[in-house]
Amino acid sequence: MAGTGLLALPKAMDQAGWYGLISTFVLCMLSGYSGIRLGDCWTMLREMNPVYSEEGSRSPFQVIATEGAGRIGNQTGVVFLLLAAQNLQSLFDAIHAHLPVCIWIIIVAALLLGPCWLGTPKDSWPIAIGAMVCTAIACVFITISTLIHYRTIQRYEPSTVTFKSFSFSMGTMFFAWGGSAMFPTIQVDMRQPHRFHVAVLIAYSILLVFYLPVSIVGYVVYGSQVQDNILKNLPKNFLRYTVEILITGHLATAFTIVLNPIFQGFEELTHVPKHFCWQRAVLRSGIVLFLAFMAETIPHFGAILAFIGSSTVSILGFILPVVCFVMIKVHSTQLVHEKLFETIFRVLPKWDITLLAIALLVGLYGALASSYSSFSDLINPTSYVKPCWLNSSSADEKPSNLSLF
Repeated sequence: MAGTGLLALPKAMDQAGWYGLISTFVLCMLSGYSGIRLGDCWTMLREMNPVYSEEGSRSPFQVIATEGAGRIGNQTGVVFLLLAAQNLQSLFDAIHAHLPVCIWIIIVAALLLGPCWLGTPKDSWPIAIGAMVCTAIACVFITISTLIHYRTIQRYEPSTVTFKSFSFSMGTMFFAWGGSAMFPTIQVDMRQPHRFHVAVLIAYSILLVFYLPVSIVGYVVYGSQVQDNILKNLPKNFLRYTVEILITGHLATAFTIVLNPIFQGFEELTHVPKHFCWQRAVLRSGIVLFLAFMAETIPHFGAILAFIGSSTVSILGFILPVVCFVMIKVHSTQLVHEKLFETIFRVLPKWDITLLAIALLVGLYGALASSYSSFSDLINPTSYVKPCWLNSSSADEKPSNLSLF
């Protein structure tokens, strides 16, 4: 989950002021809670249907969405493709070299083909550990570099917080905390999937340790001058270059994990065997090449995906887990013929209902606020540049209004 969102959090703090610190804790708690309830959905489905317990599923999120929200919920899972494409673009944006980024898109996509052939998250656990280590070291180096820089720069006042700036801030924070939709794919591979809540608690505690120092130090030191990507504020020295390498390493290693739910979903649809075979290699290579083609065609599609992703992150990470948990819980009690709200209050404790309602309302606000914040980028013609196949340096042209996302 930690990646490009980490680099944008200091800017989000400046846009929200110290209220951003409260938002960080609230979103951490609610995102973690939604992730736990998403895990509970899969646990209940395994108990209700022995097939899921014995054979599992290659697209558990779609199964949960279908069981909990019907056909609409199943189709919602397809937006993973768009979010994965956005992560790919973030990876390319993190690379600084003499070659045009349009060329790097082809090179990086080719290098990532092999790792993408790995089966499920259990086959790529060293990659996940590598991503976490890269992020941990990057956080330490960013904090150290910022504190060292503080001694030599002038003092900057923070920006004035407005409703618009706070909405922009919330959009960024939802991106930073909105990765729980991939959790079911990981849970399926666990030896004790019923203990998934323990993994979520540990993961979110680590994320909080990653996010807080970078957010607070970046905000205090740079104030209103903090950039969308805090690396742009850091002095060009060994620490900055090391962080850029580490973040690129994180994005490269996390790429396979982020795309894995999509790979398995398409393999389920096309009946590709679960063991390694040429069909898997062809299908997954095709998806990676398709994403590379998207990046070549629209080198700066951040504005488009920010508008689409701003709502889908909230839906996938906050709203849908809540709706699915409630509906599957009701179905599991065999009280479906009673009135829905009466059944909910009968089978769930009040504290659980309160947290579910808060998560749902915050998710709705996040979808509206972050969509509003990205809409101005979407309608601005300067957000777009020529495709790489018309101009190989298109991706190196930086539209003035584009944010990190």
